[in-house]
Amino acid sequence: MDQHKLAKEILRLVGGEDNIQDYTHCMTRLRFNLRDNGNADRTKLKELPGVMDVNINGGQFQVIIGNDVSKVYGELTKIAKNNAGSAQENADQGNNKKQKLGIKGSIGKFFADVLPGIFNPLVPAIAGAGMIKALLAVIVMFNATAANTDLYKILNIISDAVFYFLPMLLAFSSAKKFNVNPYLAVVIGGVLLHPNFAKFMADGLTSMSFLGLPVKLVSYSSTVIPIIATVWIMSYIERFVRKIVPNVLKTILEPMLILLIVAPIALIVIGPLGIYIGNAIADGYMYFYEHFGVIAGTLLGATFSLMVITGLHYGLIPLVFQAIAQNGFDYIMPIMTVANIAQAGAVFAVFLRTKNSSMKSLSGASTISALMGISEPAIYGVNLKLKKPFIAGLIGSAAGAFILSIFQVAAYALGKVGLPSLPLYIGHKFSLMVLAVCVSFAVAAVVAYVLGFKDVTEAPVEENGTDLPVPPVPANEPESASAKKLQNEQIYAPIAGEVKSLREVSDPAFSQETMGKGVAILPSEGRVVSPINGIVSVAFKKKHAVLLTSDDGAEVLIHVGIDTVKLGGKHFTLHVNQGDRINVGDLILEFDMDSIIQEGFEIITPVIISNTGDYTDITAVSPSTVKEKDTLLKLTV
Repeated sequence: MDQHKLAKEILRLVGGEDNIQDYTHCMTRLRFNLRDNGNADRTKLKELPGVMDVNINGGQFQVIIGNDVSKVYGELTKIAKNNAGSAQENADQGNNKKQKLGIKGSIGKFFADVLPGIFNPLVPAIAGAGMIKALLAVIVMFNATAANTDLYKILNIISDAVFYFLPMLLAFSSAKKFNVNPYLAVVIGGVLLHPNFAKFMADGLTSMSFLGLPVKLVSYSSTVIPIIATVWIMSYIERFVRKIVPNVLKTILEPMLILLIVAPIALIVIGPLGIYIGNAIADGYMYFYEHFGVIAGTLLGATFSLMVITGLHYGLIPLVFQAIAQNGFDYIMPIMTVANIAQAGAVFAVFLRTKNSSMKSLSGASTISALMGISEPAIYGVNLKLKKPFIAGLIGSAAGAFILSIFQVAAYALGKVGLPSLPLYIGHKFSLMVLAVCVSFAVAAVVAYVLGFKDVTEAPVEENGTDLPVPPVPANEPESASAKKLQNEQIYAPIAGEVKSLREVSDPAFSQETMGKGVAILPSEGRVVSPINGIVSVAFKKKHAVLLTSDDGAEVLIHVGIDTVKLGGKHFTLHVNQGDRINVGDLILEFDMDSIIQEGFEIITPVIISNTGDYTDITAVSPSTVKEKDTLLKLTV
């Protein structure tokens, strides 16, 4: 059935145009808000060639199509005249719509409709940028000097841009979902990211004043919650302003009043509160995982594909974004990956056992797509229909997640949740990630093959699949020193002790200079002082590391010990806050060396120039031992 005929049949079977309030689509599904879901014929819809399944989540009627969903949607817009249309049209009609999309709706609707509507449009941009980061990691692995080339620097900017300006992208997609003017929303996102605020922070300011009200200066790059909450509040303010502004003055006064009201609210209340809530969520998530990781991780692996069916997996997206923005890594994405690979293993068993030629063709194609991170053809087209293979996929996913959880394998950037994402783990427990992927595929395939299934006697619907939404992650620092005009400078020793080569550090992220060039120091006392004059760009919540930015542009990462993030801040005392002004020799943090060693952790401390690519040469000039404030590194632009 061609797309035009399919769209026509779908329109008829959902109850016709009169039964549709509005509709849109995501990566896999047509999403209808129907006046009466009972008027739609779910049974006949499922039987249509080209329809993989039908779901109702949070009151939203979803027709699962696959890769061709955008084509079917395009044909649908030609024959259904009452589509909600553009975001601006939605905003203009917002007062007349009986159904409002927002956080006030049911939790099910929030997960099934609101979150997908906000994040799905961003998937191509984020996935593309994440894969460019993976490409850069591979390039550096095979040629360490590549990080100094202009090509590398430009590609790095391309991969970072989507993450740094994430609030502006989320502003636009949130505006479309909450029915507000998307361009005004983007302006609000631009206010949060305005470079002058970054400059004020670099100058040592931590707060400002607006009409006597305090404005806390924080970095909003790569954040999620502040801008979404702001646009949601903006939807109410916009409706209020429309009511009070006379029609003759709407063009001038309406946007001005919206900006004058929303922007200060965002800067004074919603933004800082959103940062606080986001950090609390990330901290709670990290605490839960680090204390109950094996149980939590295995359970998530065993249920993730079930969450995909219900749409609840969208609730994990903000967690992933927030975890990487705050902590620099995330434990959920690896589990998403093995869940997809496990469904690939299960559908591969179907490919081996089925005698039906159509099913063999479909299961073979679904195996490849699931391995590439596109699991819905395997789930809806094969495994779920045959039941036992789907259960086998859950078992395989749990097995892979168990391995990931034991060894706390984390993602440090985001891309496709499939084999293409594996380069992201190079230098970060890569072999364990590969092991978990292989185990999840093998266990699912063996269990599915042994359990068997009732083979189909008719040719199943032949359908390609589609993408599983993936939130990839910001990996850039809150404030990039590369924006400054760099100068040659010296970095002084932050710790007294024995100077070591980075090659002697057990963590490959440091020893292979993935994080940047520098040296390591085996401390003789538990003190870290500032090696530069500048500011504290990042004060890590676990107190084990700081990122400092010098007045001349160097970004210096001091990471006390290896894997000491697992201590959760125990045995560390942090004496600075993010944004603080510091000078050479100022005390930054203290740590109890003996207690850390007794806990089983190494205390060797890498001192890294994280913006290594901005320098032509980084030379260690220190002797074998140093005292605090001795010359340690020489940086040449």
